[in-house]
Amino acid sequence: MQECLKVRLLALNPHLWLSCMTLCDFVSDNRSSDLACFVCISLREYREYPSLPLAAMVFAQVAAWLLTFSSICSHAMKILQDQQAASTDAIAKCYSGPEQKVWELVMGKQIDIGGASSTLELAKRAHVGPGMKGVELNCNNGGGMRCLVRLAGVDSMIGVDLTKSVVETGRQRTEEEGLGDKIKFINKNSLENGLPDASADFVYSKDAWCYMPDKQLIIDQAARIVKPGGKVMFTDWIEGEGLSDAEAQKYLSLMTFPAIPTVEEYAQMLRKAGFEVEIAENSGRFSPAMDSYLHMLKLQAVYDAKKLLNWDEEAYNKLISDFEFMAQLAKEGKIIQGMFVGRKRAASDVHDEI
Repeated sequence: MQECLKVRLLALNPHLWLSCMTLCDFVSDNRSSDLACFVCISLREYREYPSLPLAAMVFAQVAAWLLTFSSICSHAMKILQDQQAASTDAIAKCYSGPEQKVWELVMGKQIDIGGASSTLELAKRAHVGPGMKGVELNCNNGGGMRCLVRLAGVDSMIGVDLTKSVVETGRQRTEEEGLGDKIKFINKNSLENGLPDASADFVYSKDAWCYMPDKQLIIDQAARIVKPGGKVMFTDWIEGEGLSDAEAQKYLSLMTFPAIPTVEEYAQMLRKAGFEVEIAENSGRFSPAMDSYLHMLKLQAVYDAKKLLNWDEEAYNKLISDFEFMAQLAKEGKIIQGMFVGRKRAASDVHDEI
């Protein structure tokens, strides 16, 4: 549709095509009411052109389509009302204490849904493999990086994470596995990582950007770090269908997530950062994983879970209740794991479209 529209508008006037592209950018950053004002002002500017009637008609059609699209996609990302509950300090505290150990108990040392099988699927679909150098933003203990290096043949990885304890654990485990020469850790905020521009073949993350208040910023960092033509590949816990505001607030507070986007909202952020979206979908792994974790905590690993909670029966019962709540949201498709792959567009790609 866009290519056909481009031909029609260029035939009318090159300036009209450029203005419509400006309009496309505008709609992603502004409210529909502001967009309507922008359209009116822009139409007045085209009165000087001889082809005004036809140009105005086409431009108005574009504007109407974008207004409709904006309305359809205006679903606001659900945001935690008490942002302090999802502050950097709160998140660091969670992953420096029993919560980290509970997640490792049910998930394994990779601390993400799907573990190695999911990581390898992601790498295969993103065409990430031997000879490549990657970066993981919010790497936790580096389990995913070790998987990519050992099982996918990735040449080297740099992981960035703010929580000191998980970085120290990651370094220790990496050395124990004999991968210290291929995997390095940086104990910093992923938004202030200090890595050079265009220095990585790919940027990777598994179920970790859910902790970022402004997800566009972390995606922008990925775009800065990766080379033109390189990939960003990640999964995350995201909103599915039918999640109520009350459920969202309970879930976000429980998980110390500041906000939760949808598949399309994440895809829009990728496009805005200069990525061509290759994959943006529900992985289908979330509900089976939650059922598995609940089974572990209620049946298989009861002793281990209670030990991690210092034999606090009330804390254990709350843990079970929380997992039952998440498992129900997952079963109903209200919370899902999104899978995303984007290719960083080179300057030549943009030039070819103009």
